[in-house]
Amino acid sequence: MTLLKQMRGSGAAHLSDDVLAGVITAILLVPQGMAYAMLAGLPPEMGLYASILPPIVYALIGSSRTLAVGPVAVAALMVANALSTHFGNESSEAALAGAMILAAETGALLLLMGIFRVGTLVSFISHPVLSGFTSGAALLIVSSQLKHLSGIQLERGDLFATVIPFFQRVGEIHVPTLLFGLISILLLLLARKPMARFLVAHGTPHSTAAIIGRMAPLVIVIGSTVVAGVSQAEGYGLSVVGAIPGGLPVPDLDFLSAEGWVALLPSAVLIALVGYVESISVAKVLAARRRQKIDANRELTALGMSNIAAAVGGAMPVAGGFSRSVVNFDAGARTQFSAIVTATLVAVVAAFFTDWFYYLPNAVLAAIIVVAVVQLVDISGAVAIWRYDRADGIALLATGLAVPFLGIESGLLIGIGLSLVLYLWRTSQPHMAILGRVPYTDHFRNVNRYRVDTLPSVLIIRVDENLYFANANAVETYLMQKVACNEDVQDVVLLMSAVNYVDSSALEMLEHLEMDFRATGVSMHLAEVKGPVMDRLHHTRLGKALADSRIHLSAKHAWEALGDEIHESSN
Repeated sequence: MTLLKQMRGSGAAHLSDDVLAGVITAILLVPQGMAYAMLAGLPPEMGLYASILPPIVYALIGSSRTLAVGPVAVAALMVANALSTHFGNESSEAALAGAMILAAETGALLLLMGIFRVGTLVSFISHPVLSGFTSGAALLIVSSQLKHLSGIQLERGDLFATVIPFFQRVGEIHVPTLLFGLISILLLLLARKPMARFLVAHGTPHSTAAIIGRMAPLVIVIGSTVVAGVSQAEGYGLSVVGAIPGGLPVPDLDFLSAEGWVALLPSAVLIALVGYVESISVAKVLAARRRQKIDANRELTALGMSNIAAAVGGAMPVAGGFSRSVVNFDAGARTQFSAIVTATLVAVVAAFFTDWFYYLPNAVLAAIIVVAVVQLVDISGAVAIWRYDRADGIALLATGLAVPFLGIESGLLIGIGLSLVLYLWRTSQPHMAILGRVPYTDHFRNVNRYRVDTLPSVLIIRVDENLYFANANAVETYLMQKVACNEDVQDVVLLMSAVNYVDSSALEMLEHLEMDFRATGVSMHLAEVKGPVMDRLHHTRLGKALADSRIHLSAKHAWEALGDEIHESSN
């Protein structure tokens, strides 16, 4: 129904745009799907299967018009890590069933999140943590491809476990493998902006130049396969993909009786979390360019059903890919009909043309992976975050280092935990300012930043943070110190304009503070209390104690009321 609405809203005039975008995305997805399956330690056909049923399911349910769902690099690495931990490094039957279990668990978790409408929970992964995570994962992915690019058999592991043995055994590099890998990387890099600029400079339209650039991976795959086959490079030790079973994915539920459901569940939780964050991020960015809307909870449901379809169809977990979605968008896709076209073309390849990829060098697939994930390393963004907020910069750096050296799951959990700790630390020391009135106005500003008038016996203090357990003690200490330093103070006005929430710990602090002040002859007042906060305070002891106070509207009313009292007492 969603797809039909999209197509009706787009009109028949844009149908050709969707077809063209679907073809271009398929050209990119065929080699990319096989490459990401290899990254996950799975047979290449599982990458193709993950590019058939899941995109179709998402197209029927999802709210994004251009998100391209399928295998993605980071999720593939997390799958590889989970499978190698529980089943070893071989593509055994248990590991293949484990990949389907991960897809099913990922889908079930996303569906539950969608049913309970908790899409906002992913906000616990801050942008700096996500940026650090993807950058660290990119480094880990690149290191994992060293064995395919060099021909040296290296064990999968963290950065140290892979890079150090590589340099120790650099003399064992297989030259034909290295040549296929390096030439492919060079051609893929040239096929990006350099080729487009060259073609445009020689009269090729921008759109045509972009399409030619998108075709480069498939052209390189076909060319390298032909070269490897004609030269019989396999006989010289070149590792090739080998026989890929032909045919379409047949729905199968045998994985339901396989072992590993409990053991793989923690990994599935993180795959679901990261996959959803990546998907919703790119979906929102692309939707904003055309002033379209994304329904976060519908995305949870759509991605959940897509992953369940992947499991039933014998594939690995899927998500919305950044590079593929951008390609789909730039190619002119208007609706998810482009995804139907893409899935259909991939299905045709899986059914009839898998034999053509027998001599495809694994080094070429590794090159496709490396060039794709290098874009995930955002150095300029990291520098900007570091300059703006050192705490966020620390979270980004810690996550980026923890992922390649401690592992995917550990690195992500460290990043999330550190960002929450830093948030608590920042909000536990809230900014507080003593205010005075700007002369001849009704504006109140910080006495340390502006020239203002003050009342000798009145202390107006603004707290620029919600009041809760982590900062209650700091607020109490600050107020007590300011009152103790000024013996003339008779009234303390707590300006609550920046306070949206007061928890029970902060409420208890305010109640004790009011009693302590009253015992020393000082009156405490609350000003500019927001409606929701006032509703909660109304039936508390603090609310009843301050019920008779005339100071409850604004700093201006507080100033005028207390100023009148001071004037009357002085007369």
